[in-house]
Amino acid sequence: MIIVIFVLLLIIGAPIAVAIGLSSFIAMMQEGVSIDVFSRTIFAGIDSFTLMAIPFFIFAGDLMLAGGTSKRLIDFAKKLVGWSTGGLPIAGVMSSMLFAALSGSSPATVAAIGGIMIPSLNDAGYSRKFAIGLMTTAGTLGIIIPPSITLLVYGSSAEVSISNLFLAGIVPGIFIGLVLIIVSYIISKKEGFKPEGRASLGAVGKSFISAIWGILLPVIVLGGIYFGIFTPTEAAAVAIVYSLIIGLFVYKELTLRSLIDVTKKSVITSSMIMLVIAASNVFSWYLTFEQIPTNLASVLLNYANTEVAFLFLVIVILLLVGMFMDTSAAVLIFVPLFLPMVSQLGIDPIHFGIIMIVALSIGMITPPFGLNLFVASGISKVSLLEVIKSTAPFILVMIFTLLIITFVPELSLFLLGIFE
Repeated sequence: MIIVIFVLLLIIGAPIAVAIGLSSFIAMMQEGVSIDVFSRTIFAGIDSFTLMAIPFFIFAGDLMLAGGTSKRLIDFAKKLVGWSTGGLPIAGVMSSMLFAALSGSSPATVAAIGGIMIPSLNDAGYSRKFAIGLMTTAGTLGIIIPPSITLLVYGSSAEVSISNLFLAGIVPGIFIGLVLIIVSYIISKKEGFKPEGRASLGAVGKSFISAIWGILLPVIVLGGIYFGIFTPTEAAAVAIVYSLIIGLFVYKELTLRSLIDVTKKSVITSSMIMLVIAASNVFSWYLTFEQIPTNLASVLLNYANTEVAFLFLVIVILLLVGMFMDTSAAVLIFVPLFLPMVSQLGIDPIHFGIIMIVALSIGMITPPFGLNLFVASGISKVSLLEVIKSTAPFILVMIFTLLIITFVPELSLFLLGIFE
């Protein structure tokens, strides 16, 4: 019943938080659960020191975007690799990787980098289809490369170390970026695109110095977390202070007016995410109350009783779910369902978290409700259908990387072994 009500609410256009919360509330009332339990559970869903990092990281990313960091990262990437075959699209992917480490958000990465790179690629003679498809796909790195908001949500839900999750996301994120760079090079070589002129060493150095303040942010944040200087939540607060200083006093592009606008935007975005988390906590409580995860695990293990079969099943489910549901909501709903099976099969929950996030990131570029598709349509001024056609080949590329990350766990766990 809870699934039926949830789906019906989504069909009629109810916000995801309302759909999750209301369907859970109705199911709980049917079971005679006290309304006090509902209210306490929904509050407990966001009463977490760890989850405070989410609005902080969102605010820091928005500050860096408004403060002029994105265009400096793009300029540095262009001067660094623009001289090679496919240099401009490669610079676009590199810029997306760098900005992903600042924003923690896929749509923000598409908007910040794609908004500049798509017109630049078109002006340089690259097809609009290639430019839109590449930059929309590169934006998915926003929730893979740490600090990632979705990884924070998974860590809180699965009760695993956020620091270890961030560490595990670095190599898979770089791997996906490298694959997109290779694809860009092959397409550029095949189409005969000529590289731009080589920038002088001085010009590269100047652009690096200009961009260094943005590049240093993930180094400070992630380094501080891994070396025990501060927690992920404290790191997010440090990121805000750092972003304010850079935007106001170094780049001097952050004005009082833009600061007010950025704050309002961040508050709205954070509120939406936190409402989904609060409602999902009720959903998870109800699932546990009815012992649904345990029962589902025993059923699925009859059909997928090996690690390989289970992971294939998870990938298929998440690819389908990602087509219709926000990544954070999907994580909060499916983590309680999958974790009992993950435990029984001996799969590392850190590695499984990376698999989930990469699989759901593909949903960001998959119709009908891939959020990156809508952002790309808005910034490129083309129809949603054209954006969907542009990203279709890159979905296959992303699925290829997902399979590699899934069945080569060392990609996710390599750095954990070093730091431990």
